[in-house]
Amino acid sequence: MSASGIVADGTAKSKRKMSARRLTGWGADPKVGRVSFEGRPMPLWTNIAELMDYYIPPLPSDYWLDISRGCNLRCIMCPQSKGLRPRPPHVSLELFRAIIDDVCETRPLVKLYLSGEPLPHESLFELIECAGTRSCQTAIHTNATMLTPEISEMLLSSPLTYLSFSFDGCSGPVYERLRPPAKFAQVESNIRQYLDLRRQAGGGPYTAIEIIRMRDTDELLHDFVERWKTSGVDEVRTAEYVTWHGLVEDRRVEGAGSGYNPCAAPFRHGCILSDGTVVPCCLDLDGEMPLGNVAQKRFREIWRDNEYRHLRLVILTGTVPSGCICDNCDNTFRET
Repeated sequence: MSASGIVADGTAKSKRKMSARRLTGWGADPKVGRVSFEGRPMPLWTNIAELMDYYIPPLPSDYWLDISRGCNLRCIMCPQSKGLRPRPPHVSLELFRAIIDDVCETRPLVKLYLSGEPLPHESLFELIECAGTRSCQTAIHTNATMLTPEISEMLLSSPLTYLSFSFDGCSGPVYERLRPPAKFAQVESNIRQYLDLRRQAGGGPYTAIEIIRMRDTDELLHDFVERWKTSGVDEVRTAEYVTWHGLVEDRRVEGAGSGYNPCAAPFRHGCILSDGTVVPCCLDLDGEMPLGNVAQKRFREIWRDNEYRHLRLVILTGTVPSGCICDNCDNTFRET
């Protein structure tokens, strides 16, 4: 494999022959010399399938690992409020180590969260240490309800790279309506106490606080930024609301777009659920589109397998099948 990710062995002629054989299942039509998917001409590039038969993206630069499946809150903008399909409540330390050993050579960012709250994981700091010793960066995104002084000090003394708080703390009434049963004053106190300890320690992970832009918070965003920009955080972020493939009510400030934009997730990101199931993106919390399982096969092998390659093909060519999770996804169909 060359540095660009394109297979470099063999002559161009032999590659073309090999490609035609491989593409038979994808609708290659040798009579007309163009490729189609399910009998339909591809709308973007007639030769894209041949290109994709050879091109495999480099291993991802960042991964989402669903280390904790549960959450103590039932936020109305999160699928946790509706309930997720049963899976192991936590990723095992053994499985985590195997994943890190497989992907660490590129020194990726490993995000220790996906569907649930990471702080309750009993081996959280072992996971952070494991990834850190293998030169991986790590990140945690937390609702801060369980952020005690003891946990704050452990986070500050750990090799954790990034820490972000999901707060939506525009006001007590708004926050508590959005994030039951959390209490605004207590969570704000937890965050500010962490920031005080961080100042005293003179270091620690890069720290951000985040609010989701939606109809409930849109008019309060300026106040939120003003409230936190001098608090000691490194960044105040605004995240756009998503419907998680229709799992929660649409509370977006602006409606869904009509333009198609190829999604970057199958080319840049690795997402793994608590049982090892690999999914195409961080929005597939229920494993609607399993691409493999790292408990049975290394991630790098799954990344190169036909399931991933086929997904990249339909994403690039705009031939996403109707009814699959990528169809009408918030991140794929938006204003252009």
